Amino acid sequence: MNSQIETKNQRRSFIKKSAAGVVVTSLPAKSVWGACNASGISGGSGSTATCELPILSNGRSPGSWSKFLSNNPTKVGRNKIKTMFSTYQRGSNSALDNVYCQLHSYIMNTTITLSNGGAIPAATLNLGAALGSPGGIWNLAAFYLNAKLGFYTIPMQFSDADELIEHVWSVLYISNNGYTPTNFDSLNSSFTDGVSSISLSNLATACS
Repeated sequence: MNSQIETKNQRRSFIKKSAAGVVVTSLPAKSVWGACNASGISGGSGSTATCELPILSNGRSPGSWSKFLSNNPTKVGRNKIKTMFSTYQRGSNSALDNVYCQLHSYIMNTTITLSNGGAIPAATLNLGAALGSPGGIWNLAAFYLNAKLGFYTIPMQFSDADELIEHVWSVLYISNNGYTPTNFDSLNSSFTDGVSSISLSNLATACS
């Protein structure tokens, strides 16, 4: 089990694989098969649906996001901001330091919900802790940040990054036979060194 993920319990399920990748066909009844539907996490749905990982691109790798873990701005961090966010490509050092602090504070202080419970056991993930542990689970943290901060185009069936990550966690959980996921390699294809055009003005600003 990944120490960064807090879960309540473990359950079993089964998967069906296709040429397109891991595809989970959900069945009615109170089991993990009902956890995925067209809108993301359900757990209580009685309808059948096909559940799979969305095909996304333009994301940044966990290694890129880990450059914002240091308490104080670094030259590497400033340069990474320029290559990741088009809005700040010509920013001064002071402006870049401010953006660095915004990203650092957000990453270190954000714990996301992977599941609220039900068919998929309740689970949360702290972004800073995950990115501080290279390999495996840091892919999930990077995936969320890419969705949250404008790198991915979120599929229309998901309202936001939070609903998307719950869906992804559900698919990974089911594909691991109803146990806490340990392999996140399926997310690697979405890390293609993309660029985001959003402003980070709404994020917290203080560096600790």
